[in-house]
Amino acid sequence: MRENDGDTVGVQVRFFAAAAEAAGTDVATVQVARDLSVAETAAQAGGCGSDLNRVLSISSYLVGGLRESGQKRLADLDDLTDLTIDVLPPFAGG
Repeated sequence: MRENDGDTVGVQVRFFAAAAEAAGTDVATVQVARDLSVAETAAQAGGCGSDLNRVLSISSYLVGGLRESGQKRLADLDDLTDLTIDVLPPFAGG
C-alpha cells in the first residue's frame, strides 16, 4: 500500500511499450507532491530523461483505469487511495 499524507501521495506508475523502454522500467512507485500533474508524476517516476519526456508528451494516461489529461493535478483527482497511473504511448495499428 502506498502512503498518503497531507502534502504527498504514493503513486504507482506503469509504463507500456515505448514509455517502458524510455523509462527503463515497466513500473515504478514514487512518493510525490500532490500539486504535481499526472504527466509530471510519470516523468519523475521514470527518471525525467529526454527520451521519456518526448514519449510522455504524446502519451495518453489512465488514472485508476479512467482516461485523464496529463495536465490534471493529482490534488484535483477524486480519489488518491492506491493511485495508479498508466502511461500509454501511441501504438501502431490503432
